[in-house]
Amino acid sequence: IAEPTDGFVDAITYWKASQTRFPTIYAIAMDILPIQASAVPCEHVFSSGKITVTDRRNKIGGELMEALQILKFRFKQGHSLSFTHGLDIGEELKDLESRAEESPEEISSYLASLK
Repeated sequence: IAEPTDGFVDAITYWKASQTRFPTIYAIAMDILPIQASAVPCEHVFSSGKITVTDRRNKIGGELMEALQILKFRFKQGHSLSFTHGLDIGEELKDLESRAEESPEEISSYLASLK
């Protein structure tokens, strides 16, 4: 299988290029290559989870725990939490206007509750 190379070859790139020539070995390589070579990333995740789940917050379910871990990771990467990212203000206004036309009493009562 070895072929002459002129330097560094990325294993994933090589196997993707060789997929049709060696389909069985390609399938095995795609199963094995993503495996972490160290337990450190796994231990880091458990340590981070231990910080999130404390004696006072011990009833956090799996889905919420996953969401909290993802948010924590994103914050550490410098990303902020935005509830309006990707929203088009024009589309939002059109949607509100059409809802107001469909049920004006609901909009009126909502606006009155804000006062």
